[in-house]
Amino acid sequence: MEPTFRTIADLFQAPSADGLETPKPLAKKKGETPEESDELGRQSLLEGDCETAIRHFREAVRQRDPSDITSRIHLAGAYDCGDQYPQAMRQYETALRLKKDAAEPHVGASDLLKRYGRFRDSIMRLEEAVRLEPGNAFYHMKLAQTLRAAGERKKALQAAQGAVLSKPDEAFYHYWIGDLLLELGRDSEALDSLRAAIELSPGDDFLYVRAAVGFWRLGRQQEAVKAIRLASDLDTSKNLYHGMLEEMLSALGLEEEAALEDERASKMDAYDHELLNRWLAEIGW
Repeated sequence: MEPTFRTIADLFQAPSADGLETPKPLAKKKGETPEESDELGRQSLLEGDCETAIRHFREAVRQRDPSDITSRIHLAGAYDCGDQYPQAMRQYETALRLKKDAAEPHVGASDLLKRYGRFRDSIMRLEEAVRLEPGNAFYHMKLAQTLRAAGERKKALQAAQGAVLSKPDEAFYHYWIGDLLLELGRDSEALDSLRAAIELSPGDDFLYVRAAVGFWRLGRQQEAVKAIRLASDLDTSKNLYHGMLEEMLSALGLEEEAALEDERASKMDAYDHELLNRWLAEIGW
């Protein structure tokens, strides 16, 4: 059962997505319209057939008005799928020549540049995409993620805040900011963002695990324990959470309570132990 708003408020001591359907196989081998060709290309990508997808998207480009770059963007993505980097970049650049105010080609080109370690060029492309579509939260977040990967965490925080301003009801954006603030050691601010994420997505057990880091580092050990208990209630299959509880309760001198977690904690596998050690290091052990 998901925690209620009251439970979340108590934790922080404050006052009171659709599934994807399996695509149906398409009988046609060649689209008669650009829309049909695009659909055939998408189907081929889903089947992992990049070469066929390229063929269909090239046909869609031929069928469309040259000023319509929709299929050209798809074609670039198909080339990327087939590890044909120069061809993919060429399509993005052609799209920009045809439509100078289009943001999407910049985003696609940025992904390619980032993959090849060209972070500064990748960031510049995303900054241009944000300039062209300042209300697009996804572009702000892409910029934030790339800045963080490049080690520019403070700029990444600013970009992520732009994503939240554009789409304040997206739990992931609040979580991402909270996680970055934890990385920056700004634990109190991190908890504010993580609380917002939890209120938007109360059934996500991982959010409570991240909040526990901030609580513990701020000396709020009881709230940290409560957060992990809530995470464990949400996903009873994770032995890792019992390992976390055992460690925290032992550190607080609550040996009898810690012993109650031992049976499940002993079932942790090697990966769980690795995650536990990382988490303990994060909270300062």
